[in-house]
Amino acid sequence: MRKGQYTLAIIPKGEIMKAKLLAIGAVAVLGASMIVVPAAQAATIKNGVNCTKANATTKVGSKVYRCGKNPYVKPTQLTWTLRGCFTANALLKDARSQYEDWKDLAKLAGADGEKTLNELQTSITELENTMKNEVCKRGA
Repeated sequence: MRKGQYTLAIIPKGEIMKAKLLAIGAVAVLGASMIVVPAAQAATIKNGVNCTKANATTKVGSKVYRCGKNPYVKPTQLTWTLRGCFTANALLKDARSQYEDWKDLAKLAGADGEKTLNELQTSITELENTMKNEVCKRGA
């Protein structure tokens, strides 16, 4: 064995450069993978944060967000909104529609019908306020 032909008696001299390049490449790939940040951590996702793909969903902790136009935030644009906001908004629209249908019938029922109608209207108003101020508000 000539001096310098082998290093550590197991790696031929010509292979040392390949081994070094392979090691540098492995370190570079490892370093690059640590730089990539998952989407959920790249920007804090909460109500009102802009998004790009309508109806996309993501889960942050126990909360599920959907990309869409928040019915209670103006101007309307695609933002992350709690999925429950869209469900509650659909229920609210349905409740308003049913309220209009029952309004005339409740009046025929007399004082009890009027009382029930007023309670229903109060419940609808409270639901809408809760949605605007808590569930669907920006930053929730």
